[in-house]
Amino acid sequence: MSRPGLLVIFTEGGRARGLGHVSRCSAYARYRMAQGGRVLWLLDGDDLATAMIADCGEVRIGAWQDDPAALPDLRPAVAIVDSYRVSPAVVAAIAGQATTPVFIDDLQRLAYPRGLVIYPALDPAPLRPDGAEWLTGPLWQPLRPAFWNVAMRGPVRPVVERILVILGGSDVHDLGAVIVRQVADAFPAARIDWVTGDGPAPPPPGVIMHRRLSDQAMAALMLEADLAVSAAGTTTFELARCGVPTVLLGVADNQQPNLDHWPDLCGFVDAGRWDAADRDRRIRAGLDRLRDPRLRRTITDRAEATVDGQGVRRLFERLQTEGRKGRP
Repeated sequence: MSRPGLLVIFTEGGRARGLGHVSRCSAYARYRMAQGGRVLWLLDGDDLATAMIADCGEVRIGAWQDDPAALPDLRPAVAIVDSYRVSPAVVAAIAGQATTPVFIDDLQRLAYPRGLVIYPALDPAPLRPDGAEWLTGPLWQPLRPAFWNVAMRGPVRPVVERILVILGGSDVHDLGAVIVRQVADAFPAARIDWVTGDGPAPPPPGVIMHRRLSDQAMAALMLEADLAVSAAGTTTFELARCGVPTVLLGVADNQQPNLDHWPDLCGFVDAGRWDAADRDRRIRAGLDRLRDPRLRRTITDRAEATVDGQGVRRLFERLQTEGRKGRP
């Protein structure tokens, strides 16, 4: 079998912008490297972002989203672009270079000249007047390797004993301590696992803080949690994969579709935006609602059926099929 061609990943992320793009693109990188392929990142990011992909290939740091003339002439076999800032001119330049361009777009923000678009959002499939093929729905969401094959959740505990709090790879609004105290007030006897990327102030007594967890450790915490309070970004799909009943908080504008659709899809609780006047009330109401073990069981079953963890494999199998047909 021939070695796979070069995969170039164009993305962005860090403390100020969060790590969702970097996290999901790392899943593609690890899959490609396991196939024996070379991976190169063009990353507009900081040290927190580079730490997340330390074992995921070569990384070049710098802004790349605006000037097509500044792009290196790489001619990759596959280019994956995951950005909320990329300009149409740079999209066209990447599409002109790559044998197969792939764009991750969960906002329907651009029309694409050619290639594949991964649209993992839950709202109806877009009708775009562009030259690309859109692959839609949560089954296309790229999850990190630890979430590709996880055990189905066992019996639901009658009383909540473990709660996970995770406000994204970087807590961009410094909400973690506030949310953790609120969870501790609601469930004083429960163990609270607070996942944070960059070392905030010490947690309240009885709260266990986790910094920069491995993918495997993150999956293990999710599988042990009776419920979670989470930012409504890419972590939502990992929590669904692990069947964790979750209170979702929107910490960025692009997370609104998850707040809109996950409650109907599987029963996750919409706590609204991070800056809403009724935020604390909605979080507490969501926590109280998830005390019911029968409801948690129903949410778990529906969530596990929604995300199967095979989005990365699905894409590369699709690319192999297109290659055999002789069509990029």
